[in-house]
Amino acid sequence: MFESEVDARAGARLDRLRADAAALVEDASAASDWSGRERGAALASLDLVVAALARARAHLLVAERDAGTSQRPGDRTFEAARARLSRSSTGEASRQVRQADALVSMPTVATAVTDGRMPLGHLDTLARVAATASPQVASVLRSADAQATVVQMAVSQSEPDFARSLARFAAASDPAALESAHRDARRERYLTLSHQPRGTYLKGFLDRVSAEALQTALDSTAQIPDENRSPDQARADALIVLAGRACAGLPPRSRRASTPDGSAIADVGSDDSAAGASARAHVSLIVPAETFAELRTHYGAQEVPTTTLGSPASLAPELRALPDDAARVPAWAPVAPATLEDGTPVAMSVLAQALCDCEISRIVLSAEGVPLDLGRTKRTYTGVHRRAVVARDRQCAWNGCHSAARWSEVHHMRWWDRDGGATSVDNGVLLCSYHHGIVHSLDLTIQRHVRPPGYARRQRALGRPFDPGPARYTFWTRDRRPYSSPPTE
Repeated sequence: MFESEVDARAGARLDRLRADAAALVEDASAASDWSGRERGAALASLDLVVAALARARAHLLVAERDAGTSQRPGDRTFEAARARLSRSSTGEASRQVRQADALVSMPTVATAVTDGRMPLGHLDTLARVAATASPQVASVLRSADAQATVVQMAVSQSEPDFARSLARFAAASDPAALESAHRDARRERYLTLSHQPRGTYLKGFLDRVSAEALQTALDSTAQIPDENRSPDQARADALIVLAGRACAGLPPRSRRASTPDGSAIADVGSDDSAAGASARAHVSLIVPAETFAELRTHYGAQEVPTTTLGSPASLAPELRALPDDAARVPAWAPVAPATLEDGTPVAMSVLAQALCDCEISRIVLSAEGVPLDLGRTKRTYTGVHRRAVVARDRQCAWNGCHSAARWSEVHHMRWWDRDGGATSVDNGVLLCSYHHGIVHSLDLTIQRHVRPPGYARRQRALGRPFDPGPARYTFWTRDRRPYSSPPTE
């Protein structure tokens, strides 16, 4: 590959490996005749082989980069040289090198990859974070305790959940880096409208919290894809509805009715009295108590009565936005960050700004992250009950589905009408519309996995930052067979 002779011992092994791979290709060509169990076992074994090869390639890549023998005049970086020699893209070469750095510098992680506890997709997520993290976070991630924590997260979480947990872990390790990244994203915001004879092209970039506000506003228009509109077309229609409401001063939550082809839209009622021009977008933030306390301590707030939290009177002098170039990233204590509903960490300055003008709902959680029951019984989950379920589940609870909370519904695990189930936080589970229908059509029973008492305390005593992550569930058929189960923790 690098136009050099291979070490004799390694070369012999590579020759045998190529021969075995060729024989495996011939065997796998008849896989349609195998049983499902045989194919599953073969795929699991093959994943382990691929992981071992990735670790071997990692040592070769790092050694080759350190030696510098593969770079030629014209190659700006080692990644460019790797792309040239492997005839791949620079992006793919960069991905391989990031993974190589992670595997070589994190031995505990490397062992977990080769024994199958950490899939390569999770490794790629970790490698990307480590490559772009601040020096402080990168140093923490390479410590033995942090590696053990990361592996533990990878064993029990899907790749999207792992990415969010890793982002929160990094944010808690270096809050200033999260603040700096947020400010960088704010500086890079833009929206371009390119007017052409046949129409207008839109292109832009927003920071994550601003995008969440825009997404919430678009969702509130109820413009959903159907047989006449693709998802992209529905979002375009939603943007036009928002523009129309802003210009006409219509309420932000007017219910709209459209013709089957989506061409005509009319207001059919409203549940808000404020004009759209004066309404704030709704963004839900989940704030741990210690994070809120750190915010108050940082800004020197001695007493913030509940009745004045909607007013900026007590916090405004310290929270006034400075020009980006003049702003200085404050030194925050290492506390768990506030997050969006899906677990995305939010900079402390964003939280401070939100607290100037917001509604606050107190949800008390146990040490294991389980919300306590909030009382009043109703048929449907609304308000603080729904927010408590979202705080626990974060997304559709169906294993492998990552539909956002905004698209999900709260299902009574013990059915309201059939079983007399209560509208309580403990009896609720978040499901997207599709999987909610599957649960009812197949009459599935749902079991929430609860960690043993004291689990969180023991993890923290061992120095491992505890992040409960989304709640975990098993879905059972009527004859008590698992229909959908989470990964083994």
